[in-house]
Amino acid sequence: MNFAIGQRWLSSQQPELGLGIVADVQLRQITIYFPITQEDKLYSVDSSPLIRLLLEKGDAGLDVNAREFCVIDTLDTNGLIQYLVDYQDGSDHQVLTETQLSHHTQINQPEDRLFTLQLDKYNWFDARLHAFNARFAHQQSPLLGLAGARVNLIEHQIHIANQVGNRFAPRVLLADEVGLGKTIEAAMIMQKQRLSGRASRMLIIVPESLIHQWLVEMHRRVNMQCAVFDAPRVNALLEDGMNPFDAEQIVLISIDTLVAHPTINDWAVQSSWDLIVVDEAHHLQWSQTAVSTEYEIVEQLTQTTPGVLLLTATPDQLGHESHFARLRLLDPARFADFETYETEQSHYTELATLTDALLVEAQSLALVGDITGHNAVISAPLQQQILTIYPDMDSIEFATMSHQDIINDLIDRHGTGRMFFRNTRHSIQGLNERVLHPVPFVFPEEWDDVDCPTEQLCFRHELPALVISWLEEDPRVQWLLDYLDNTDSKTLLICRSQVTVLQLAEFIKQQTGRHLPVFHEKMSIIERDRAAHYFADPDSNTPLLLCSEIGSEGRNFQFAQHLILFDLPLHPDLLEQRIGRLDRIGQSQVVNIHVPYFTGSAHERLFNIYHQGLNSFNETCAIGAKVFDTLADDIDTYITAEQEPEGLIEKITDLAAQYNLERQQGRDKLLELSASGKGTVEPLLEALNDPEQVQSVERFMQLICDALGIAYIVNDAHSFILQPTDQLAHTLSSLPEDGLSITYRRDIATAREELSFISWDHPFVHDAIDIITSEVNGKASLGFMNNSALPAGAFFVECLYILQANSDNTSGNNPYLTQTPVLIQIDSQGNSMKNVSVAMTKVDRKMGQKLVPALAQPIKLVLTKADELAAKRVKPVKKAAIDFVNRQLGDEIIRLQQLQKVNPSISDVEIEQMQATLNQALKRIKEATLYLDAVRVVINNPRNK
Repeated sequence: MNFAIGQRWLSSQQPELGLGIVADVQLRQITIYFPITQEDKLYSVDSSPLIRLLLEKGDAGLDVNAREFCVIDTLDTNGLIQYLVDYQDGSDHQVLTETQLSHHTQINQPEDRLFTLQLDKYNWFDARLHAFNARFAHQQSPLLGLAGARVNLIEHQIHIANQVGNRFAPRVLLADEVGLGKTIEAAMIMQKQRLSGRASRMLIIVPESLIHQWLVEMHRRVNMQCAVFDAPRVNALLEDGMNPFDAEQIVLISIDTLVAHPTINDWAVQSSWDLIVVDEAHHLQWSQTAVSTEYEIVEQLTQTTPGVLLLTATPDQLGHESHFARLRLLDPARFADFETYETEQSHYTELATLTDALLVEAQSLALVGDITGHNAVISAPLQQQILTIYPDMDSIEFATMSHQDIINDLIDRHGTGRMFFRNTRHSIQGLNERVLHPVPFVFPEEWDDVDCPTEQLCFRHELPALVISWLEEDPRVQWLLDYLDNTDSKTLLICRSQVTVLQLAEFIKQQTGRHLPVFHEKMSIIERDRAAHYFADPDSNTPLLLCSEIGSEGRNFQFAQHLILFDLPLHPDLLEQRIGRLDRIGQSQVVNIHVPYFTGSAHERLFNIYHQGLNSFNETCAIGAKVFDTLADDIDTYITAEQEPEGLIEKITDLAAQYNLERQQGRDKLLELSASGKGTVEPLLEALNDPEQVQSVERFMQLICDALGIAYIVNDAHSFILQPTDQLAHTLSSLPEDGLSITYRRDIATAREELSFISWDHPFVHDAIDIITSEVNGKASLGFMNNSALPAGAFFVECLYILQANSDNTSGNNPYLTQTPVLIQIDSQGNSMKNVSVAMTKVDRKMGQKLVPALAQPIKLVLTKADELAAKRVKPVKKAAIDFVNRQLGDEIIRLQQLQKVNPSISDVEIEQMQATLNQALKRIKEATLYLDAVRVVINNPRNK
């Protein structure tokens, strides 16, 4: 080794010291100064573990000011290297002395590390290979984003999450009936979109009352961290001189904040989002004469955001116009005008009958073995029937499309579209029974002389004249006290007014000494959440939560089995929302609904409409709003007057039966075809339940923990503890300092909140993979094999290549071409080998320093051959990615072109934009680069035992 003061050298044994500078040269020893640690180290001239850093033409690097450059030429001046460089900032050629190189410089290229003897243990190559393969398999898996959800596997939820999550820029309305799991579906969709690289920046907009619930659910269900934005936080971020919303990837904000602060809304619109999610979307009110501020805010965001999820259990609550307007937010090309939409709705039964005929024909052909998979041929009579009803379908190729493809096309063009998912309790098995407990009371005599406006007839206890006396006079209050004396069951009480809630709570405290939790709109998010958790705690000895109408929306109390409706809402959808707080997926017992009411009053008449007319207490009522709209005048007269319009209850019953039948045979039937997943989701559920899912990630975790220096401790039969040790050289945000308790079993994770549910989706697994693949460990290594059939010194080389496509999103994942590992194995004669696995032993440092120089020339020849083989190997990978993109985006272009024929509002510009997206995706794939990530040389040493 020739040393000169000012030269830059690295320590192969202590790479963390960074790039050192020769400070002194003596006859037998040298002094290297390491600026990073600010220390001098002495080394022997003859046997030091030092590596000279020499950059070559074309190499990239950093100077001491962290400016990036590219080497144009080099000049050796008395042992010191001067580099002619181009800086990335566009400045002219400059001369850079090696003393000005960044102190943090490392040799990262596998070949350079190999030939400069920066060698790692042979098993680090395996760790890199396993990590890249694991990431690739996970990205390719249909279970991506689904496997890690801490939920019970429910058919329709998994189906919707998979269908929507796999789309590019999904725009859908999730409208499952109350209690069927829309939030879980949305969470899994978001997770699948994020992990696949389809979406990285997300904005979640919810009512103020649901902020904390969404924050907790996103973390608990899918390990997704959200940043909660309110006015103070936005104002604080503005001090940094940037758009506050650009500071976070996933933002959770209330619609109330956006409405109250137009400037904050402007910042949100100006930021760039991949996906926005809006919960309780029925509040987005629109008609041809009036548009709500909430609707306008969301409309602005949907115009610039590719993906949109709207969530509501009651899409028709504010009328057909508002429901149509929400569909138009999602797909303005498909839903262009309200009149056409109304006409289509009237033909849903006809369309459902046609799809039934297609399904029956497909099933009969399958039974006799005439079709397999998608090789269906639709019969001529059925083709003619389709064309007679829908002439625009003449553009499709019946001979090349399956029955299911035709059904999907029909529903898309003339039915509910691809963006509306709604499951009803009618189609979901295993839900629990509702039991009504009516509690009639005689109307208090003291209230007879109190004037009451018609709008207060069902809520007399709220009248100012009764504000002091009603608690003593209302028999429902004494009944409630008796109820509390005779039950330990968790019970939710809902009434309209927060004033009523507070008055009841105070009166109960005075009468019984009980301090019952309350839940109302005047409380802060934290206060409401604390009250809900206190009520849910089985050790709190709290049988009752008093809740205003705010508790009927979004909050889940399925751990309770008793619901008291202290008063009744005037809208049937609001009643359904109240009951849905308990009657939902996850409810394990019968839901008991207690309804105290006054006989001979407006309260009783409203009760009769809901019970005798709509049967709303015993079954889900999806058509209540439509019945109320149709019979609005008669219902209003009945509730507010003393006499019933002739046969009104019978009219309501008959109309409800008619509307239910129409929905079941029309829209609901069409929706079930696309939303339930029956007949298609079973393989996915089977894969999610496959024991190999658990075993594969468990094996990988054990390997990765050992490599990183994390203790893997058995806690009990089904749980483990990950404990950082002194050997852990990296910080993992997903691993707390005091360790992480984990389980691999879904049933254990859903029952034990303290355990993290580890799957391929979990952040810890991703963090560990990122560390393994981003560090230099394993980039160059040697190993000995013991094969007496081969001569000593025979070797083979293993090269790990990575095919990487650029991405436009901040996650770095290209959604069209997954980062692909390619393993090339070649013997010393240049012959390709496949799937060779041999037992290896360690090559000590001194031996490695002799072997690599001795074998350098043949190894370089083998590496050249490996480059050629790898380039050939990735050609079919790129072709498959190109075919995939053409199917995904090309089909959407064809769809828009077909819709344009029946809908002139679809512009050529829209189709051209989609074509540009396709072209850009294809360009990214074609330009994907292949690079060598790691190399391992395995040398035969027959004498090594």
